[in-house]
Amino acid sequence: MRFFLTKTLYLCAAITLAAFAWGIFRHGADILFYLTVLPPPFILLHIANQNRAATIMQHCLLISPIGIAIGSLLASNAPTGNPDGEVMGLLLLTSAYALLTTPLCVIPLLLKKQPTLPPMNNLNFRQATPFNLPALRLLYNEIIDAMDGAASHAQWKRGGYPTDDFLQTKAALGELWVMEKNAEIIAAMVLNNECNPGYAQAEWLINCSPSEVMAIHTLGVSPRVQGQGIGKAMVQQAIEVARKQGCKCMRLDVIDTNPAAGDFYAAIGFSFRGRYELDYPGAVCTNFDLYEFAL
Repeated sequence: MRFFLTKTLYLCAAITLAAFAWGIFRHGADILFYLTVLPPPFILLHIANQNRAATIMQHCLLISPIGIAIGSLLASNAPTGNPDGEVMGLLLLTSAYALLTTPLCVIPLLLKKQPTLPPMNNLNFRQATPFNLPALRLLYNEIIDAMDGAASHAQWKRGGYPTDDFLQTKAALGELWVMEKNAEIIAAMVLNNECNPGYAQAEWLINCSPSEVMAIHTLGVSPRVQGQGIGKAMVQQAIEVARKQGCKCMRLDVIDTNPAAGDFYAAIGFSFRGRYELDYPGAVCTNFDLYEFAL
């Protein structure tokens, strides 16, 4: 369904351009002036990077050119003998399209949310060290125990992911980051340029090299402080780290058994890019939702 929708949208855009090219062929430079009202909606759609609802809105907007394309072709080929009338018809159709779609394209841009930081009193964001492994193990075990039996579950488990070797290796590489409150680690995550090979299946909004992508892995917040904005603060700090390293976007995946995490990322501005099968060693489920955030 997603593939069919994408191809249909591309076809609509192609027909629109073909219709106006035919209008230019028939009427020459007289019609070029009227085409200036067409690009704004497409430009806005291109730069907008939103949550799932806004992305769906943008896709729906791209279907509207089919109407103006058909109208343009009919007007261009109508045996009216009145070229000025044909041009005026194209002007009215194009203007109506621009007037209707441009505001609707602006709405998703206005809806774009940036993570709101909680008060940083007594909070400290820093890179972890291998010496923090005992505290990190306690943190993730606490998170795993809290998820046991929950409707939304990340499929982490004691003795499994995230393993001690994984945490220690990422800490040694400087890729493991923690949030402390009163010197106690209350949240952690991994930031690096490593993305699962399955990410290549997605249609990403941002065209960039792998080194320009910052991926978030294993973001966890102690259940004792959940609901206090710590998760949002972690994401905001991750965004700042990514920007300092010259990245163009952030990407991540959420297992489909953890819809609450997907809603969390969508609510703070990440764009849903589809559900795909990803191969992770030891993973019980293989379906993951992919998200992207433009920097």
